[in-house]
Amino acid sequence: MSEVNVLADRLFAELLDHYPVMATLLGLDGDHEALTDHSVEAEQQFRVRLWAIVEAANELEPQTLSERITQGIALHEARSQADAIDSRHNEYLISANFRAPVPDLLNFLPKLPVDTPERQAAYLERLRKIEGFLKPFVERYRTSIENGRTPVALLVEQAIALVDRNLADLDAFDVVDGAREVIDTVVKPALENYRNVLQQEVLPHGRDTEHAGLCWMPEGDAIYRKAMRAHTTVDVEPAELHAIGLRQIEDLKREFAQYGEDVFDRLRNDPALRHTDGQDLLDAARVAVAKAEAEAPKWFRVMPEQKCAIEAMAPSLSAQVPPHYFPAAEDGSRPGTYFVNTKEPESRTWIEDEATAYHEAVPGHHFERAKGALLKDLPLLRRKVQISAFGEGWALYCERLADEMGLYSSDEARLGMLMLDAMRAGRLVVDTGLHALGWSRQQAIDYLVENTPMALLLIESEVDRYLGEPGQALAYMVGRLKFDELRARAEAAGKDVRDFHEVVLSQGRLTLALLDEVVTDWLAES
Repeated sequence: MSEVNVLADRLFAELLDHYPVMATLLGLDGDHEALTDHSVEAEQQFRVRLWAIVEAANELEPQTLSERITQGIALHEARSQADAIDSRHNEYLISANFRAPVPDLLNFLPKLPVDTPERQAAYLERLRKIEGFLKPFVERYRTSIENGRTPVALLVEQAIALVDRNLADLDAFDVVDGAREVIDTVVKPALENYRNVLQQEVLPHGRDTEHAGLCWMPEGDAIYRKAMRAHTTVDVEPAELHAIGLRQIEDLKREFAQYGEDVFDRLRNDPALRHTDGQDLLDAARVAVAKAEAEAPKWFRVMPEQKCAIEAMAPSLSAQVPPHYFPAAEDGSRPGTYFVNTKEPESRTWIEDEATAYHEAVPGHHFERAKGALLKDLPLLRRKVQISAFGEGWALYCERLADEMGLYSSDEARLGMLMLDAMRAGRLVVDTGLHALGWSRQQAIDYLVENTPMALLLIESEVDRYLGEPGQALAYMVGRLKFDELRARAEAAGKDVRDFHEVVLSQGRLTLALLDEVVTDWLAES
């Protein structure tokens, strides 16, 4: 095995050790009784190990393209993890965002496999450790407040509401024999104490929504740039992305205009466009995925053998949690799954169903992840790494690809695609506006109300998402634009789109610079 692959395996082992629930969800070896230690001491020790890997990676001299890719992925991932530790995200980015540490655990614990006695025992042990999991957060919140790094009060309120929903639905954790006693004696008191700390100690110090972006915090500008780099994989000025978003919004307005002057008002307010039954959301997702699977062979050389599962989200999650995909477990214990939020169906329009399915499932995240899982000759780091700009960029590219594939069943469904496109273009404007330009939450909401057809409830939840996870929303459009650029180059060289798709999905998730290198090498070879 090459030195660079050995280093990649070392980094991935460190990641699984630090995030043991991820190891279980991915179906990989690890400590399946453990939860992440979010104490300052544990994070700093993790950071030391990460930077040792960065230093070792910088000393390597890769000989092949594959080795250069592995080196680049290792450097990006190790640096991004270290940057997050340095930025102390877990101390002030308190929210109900399901990717935040506490909501993440509450979301995924009931989804852990419990199909063997060993897994059942491991699950019970994790329930017993929830008190210890939450304790470091409480300590760090207090220290962070003393240092002037405070959360957004509104997002803290939403985090409290999430804990309340979990306390009201503790049966969701009762999935194995013996769980009830642990829930009553450990989980419930721990969640109640955590909730009380948020309510009584953290919330009174929260920033108001006039000063919700990172730029209003000490060292906020530097923290935001690190987040931008982690999620987009490129060094780019916030002002540049802001300007790109403004231009895209204007271009999209011209596309919307083809459907009438009142199109924004119709998409936002016509009750006939809204769901009335949660089951309809699941049914629509299944129909759209089946249609995409049937058409895909005309656009891809190789079809993934594994089908995409489609399930409803846990009822404890808020209606504002967006639909999302979770990849298959390596051990086959769970298929790649598209989770659909069926709560408050009237808050969602059916015109979004198809574009969302093509993004989250087929040919979006599911094709990318299922095809990546087949690359057994690559290090696990390459097959499992989370690089938002690639994954979300590909999935957003697939929303427009679906239009080329003839998958949208009506003008309304295509309008759903344009509406989601406007959301992602608006993210470039609003995320940078909030965190770099000092916009208030209301200013961000007003911009999206004026320039996109999204419903107000969705706009508000989107803006709160950007506040809770700075920079992540930029990944979608930044990545999509790179896929568009590279496909245009391939077509100018006379390449078949099926070959282009195979090439860009042939190496696992890549930074955008490495993706460019892969396509450039492919074009130069022929």
